[in-house]
Amino acid sequence: MAIKDTLDRLIELQKIDKEIYDLEKEIALIPEKVKLLDTELERSQGNIRACEEELKKLKLARKEKEIDLESKETNIKKLETQLYQVKTNAEYTAMEKEIGTLKADGSVLEEDILNLMDDIEKIEKNTEGEKNSFKDHKAKIDQKKASLEEEKEAIEERVKQLKEKRGSMVAAVDKKVLIEYERILKGREGLAIVPVVGENCGGCFMNVPPQVINEIKKRDRIIYCEKCSRILYAED
Repeated sequence: MAIKDTLDRLIELQKIDKEIYDLEKEIALIPEKVKLLDTELERSQGNIRACEEELKKLKLARKEKEIDLESKETNIKKLETQLYQVKTNAEYTAMEKEIGTLKADGSVLEEDILNLMDDIEKIEKNTEGEKNSFKDHKAKIDQKKASLEEEKEAIEERVKQLKEKRGSMVAAVDKKVLIEYERILKGREGLAIVPVVGENCGGCFMNVPPQVINEIKKRDRIIYCEKCSRILYAED
């Protein structure tokens, strides 16, 4: 087979291989896109967990203060019962003072409990809001993931068609040339044969000497770029 015909076949083959390369690259990126969507969703779940954890702490704090308040109220009742059993004014005054201190402490606890109840109500509303937001967000994420899966299937189908077409084309290419072409293809990001653009290689953009360009235009032998080793050709 004439070199010119071989180059023409390689040029056509390259179009298919470049499309396959680009499409397979897109397929390879899809799992990362899905991972990013899952991370985004996990962030929303993290907001819910943070709210629930805060709610848990507030309820525990309220429970502790309620227990403390109950204890003080019990002591107040106990002391008030004992108040009329004391025998001296000093004991009466001391007990009255202790009751007053307990009541003051109880008032502070009651205020703290009311504040905690307000905080709990706010956090409960925030938690509910975060859950509703997560529900909507998850629906959107699921839709995006489904779209990515459909996109992947469509790309895979296109790649399958291209590979079938490629199979029928490679049969017409000289086997030694094909082996060299495919070796370059694997190592050069899906580009094994490129045109000379102006005076530069269309792959690595390095300068191609004028005498080499003249040889390329003759199409009587395969010429490689001295820099990137891709096969060079001159467009008509």
